[in-house]
Amino acid sequence: MKAIVARHRSGARPRWHLFLWAPLAISAALLILPQASFVWMSFHKNLGMGLVSDTLVLDNYLRILSDPFYLGSLWLTFRLSLEATVFALILGFPAAYCLARARSSWVSLLVVLLLISSFVTIVIKVLGLSLVLGQEGVVNQFLQAVGIVSEPLRLLNNSSGVVIGLVQYTLPFLVMLLFGVVQTIPVSLEEAAELHGASRASTIRRVIVPLALPGLIAGGLMTFNLNMGAFTSAVLLGGGKVLTLPVLIQRKIFLDVDYPLAACLATVLVVLVFLFNVASVLLLRWNMRSQRPS
Repeated sequence: MKAIVARHRSGARPRWHLFLWAPLAISAALLILPQASFVWMSFHKNLGMGLVSDTLVLDNYLRILSDPFYLGSLWLTFRLSLEATVFALILGFPAAYCLARARSSWVSLLVVLLLISSFVTIVIKVLGLSLVLGQEGVVNQFLQAVGIVSEPLRLLNNSSGVVIGLVQYTLPFLVMLLFGVVQTIPVSLEEAAELHGASRASTIRRVIVPLALPGLIAGGLMTFNLNMGAFTSAVLLGGGKVLTLPVLIQRKIFLDVDYPLAACLATVLVVLVFLFNVASVLLLRWNMRSQRPS
């Protein structure tokens, strides 16, 4: 006790950062060990009945990268994830901006509701969405009532339903993230732009969006990563017809009992997501450097 008091009086500060090493080591172990296990499994050959070969082979990777079926599934997963990310950004940024700039007492309640909705399990969300998007659902009944369509739209058991489900899954999280980003932008910058004759649209385009661009990129990448690994939306809203990589991985494990091929698909998915994130960050840095005055 005397040593602690003496250290405090001498000005020495406790090294609180040392307490971060334990959770960092646990998190790293939980991340690296499962990743390493299925990467190692992907280099083996399936012998049937859950058995794998002892020798290391590249057959699984050659099969995936040469088979049009798996390449098509890879492209489908990437395309749907990218579409859902773009739609989520288009819907989420205006909503986050309005929440951040609103001075109503209802803002806190809306933020709490967004936070609560992000914690609702995805299964409940998707099942509710399937009732809304069905041929006798609220959406089709409304469109037919106002005369926009003459017959119900097919919004389930196809890629459109999967995209809607992915947007619903990631939108609350994205709005919360962008809400914090917009709050860091001073309102005085908007007021200064308007005082110099800039229109509202020009202020948002030339002031708000450039300042929020790093947050938009980060939020978009996080949303894209969640979409690439989403399984429930593709299964329940795709009706077994939208074969994304997570769906194929589940089928290879539980139906075909082909662990090496499932591990190979998972490895390809992780590598694709990693490369896309790295390429996006490098592109953002190159864009920022090119815009700096020389």
